[in-house]
Amino acid sequence: MASIVKKIKKGRPYYYAVQSQRVNGKPRITWQKYLGTIAAIVERADAARPPRPKETVIFEAGGVAALLRIAQRLGVLELINAVVPKRRQGPTVGHYMVLAALNRALAPRSKVEIGPWYEGTALRRLWGFDKSAFSSQRFWDHMDRLSPKAIEAIQDQLVPRIEKTFGLDSGLLLYDTTNFFTFLATANERSRLARRGHSKQKRHDLRQIGLALLVADDFQIPLFHQTYPGDVPDVSLFPQLGRQLLARYRKAIRPTANQKHIQATLVFDKGNVSDEAMETLVVEGTPFVAALAANRCPDLLATPLEQLQTLADLPGCRAATATETFWGTTCRAVVVYTESFFTQQLHGVTQNLVRCQKKLLDHSRTLDKWRAGKLRGKKPTVASVRKNVRRILAPQFIKDLITVKIEPDPSTAIPRLTYRVNHDALGRLTDQRLGRTVLITNRLDSDAATVVRTYRQLTAIEDTFKAMKNVDFLRWQPGWHWTDQKLRVHAFYCVLALTLASLARKIAFQAAVDLSLHGLLAELAAIREVAVIYPPGTLAHRKDHITLTRMTPRQRKLAQALQIGEILHHEG
Repeated sequence: MASIVKKIKKGRPYYYAVQSQRVNGKPRITWQKYLGTIAAIVERADAARPPRPKETVIFEAGGVAALLRIAQRLGVLELINAVVPKRRQGPTVGHYMVLAALNRALAPRSKVEIGPWYEGTALRRLWGFDKSAFSSQRFWDHMDRLSPKAIEAIQDQLVPRIEKTFGLDSGLLLYDTTNFFTFLATANERSRLARRGHSKQKRHDLRQIGLALLVADDFQIPLFHQTYPGDVPDVSLFPQLGRQLLARYRKAIRPTANQKHIQATLVFDKGNVSDEAMETLVVEGTPFVAALAANRCPDLLATPLEQLQTLADLPGCRAATATETFWGTTCRAVVVYTESFFTQQLHGVTQNLVRCQKKLLDHSRTLDKWRAGKLRGKKPTVASVRKNVRRILAPQFIKDLITVKIEPDPSTAIPRLTYRVNHDALGRLTDQRLGRTVLITNRLDSDAATVVRTYRQLTAIEDTFKAMKNVDFLRWQPGWHWTDQKLRVHAFYCVLALTLASLARKIAFQAAVDLSLHGLLAELAAIREVAVIYPPGTLAHRKDHITLTRMTPRQRKLAQALQIGEILHHEG
């Protein structure tokens, strides 16, 4: 065992660490190390203490690293640069697009704010570019390089990479459309895409842009997208655009040796059904499942409730099937009654009945005031009252449920308005219409339950659109662009953000972590990188001190599955 001894040399004490053993029966020092004077020992002890950090800097890391790792595995940056090359100077077009996609997925910012956001993430350390390289003007300059053909080429090459790297279930494809409002001024004539139309976000006062999306049923991974003018209705858009997206999918996903061609079933809602579109699908032999408008199969829709069969594994759901001929081919039609859907529709009808009756009552009382001479101005006529009544009865089903009588008053020439609820019509509505949907498919080997389950997958793409309208993650808005070219590029990196996030969700699920897109991104965003900064001149200042914040068990599982430590160069 070592000990410390003091030796006096020239009257001054010096200290040594020594180790003694018996040699020939006598104690002897067999090893010693000079320690110095007391002052030297104290000085070294003080220097050995960890210096107090000057400051710490926290960076966004978990979400950035997870999505960047997926982009690396797909070679997204290199793919974009191959399609849109530029001379080697600063960040490439791929850097700008990947950065925009990561920002849209994790913390949507305007182009003015994206440079400071980049500075506060792990990307600054990984890429090494100064934040000034990502100014709004530099962003717009690089966005100019992406033409519609370039965007299409990138998509066409990206889908096979997704299939090869992560796998795709090619059996079911979901198609739907939505629109996003913009802040383009009415006088702006530089955009043909931004148009006023039926806004699904209820912003009819603003111009909007449409987005058509084809996604895989496998975790709703986006495959292809297309922007279109905001005033084009779905039914007129689908025949051409839906066919184009499907053709691009078949070209991108090559059949295996055991397949002659890809036979994916296309699922879409009744807003896209038209004779032209359906005849095209039939001629091309495309399997489909879709909803039909109520007037297409009125007899099937009115099937008595007691004749509908309960569907296994689908609680509260009943159905009946029939073989029908549509568009020159034999199809299986399925009428589906769902208790929850019935309750929702009945609630909506009841609310509308209350509102409409109140409006009719108010209108009738206003006419009474006219007849009593209490109001002045332009007198109402039978025609004007009928116009107002049509507007009041506009909500679905209401015009058939309320009987209105408008008669002129001989003495005052002011119309009289009376109304009543048609209880027979209300009974027929609840017995034969509410809670029911008619589905149609050319897959004659599918039973009712299979058709219903297949169509219900369409709600997943609706959830995807909701995710793109989320205020925290994956947000489309605001899209501060005023030309069609910029709006298309904006759509491109928004969909790319959705693609990376959807693939991350698939990887997490395979690692036994089942989260929604929002929940997954929230968990990843909570993983931060901490840099500990020591004062200049200290020994610690010469070394990097970067680590991750303490993680929950779920976050550790996600970090391992998504290879966060690998890309950040932290040990897992």
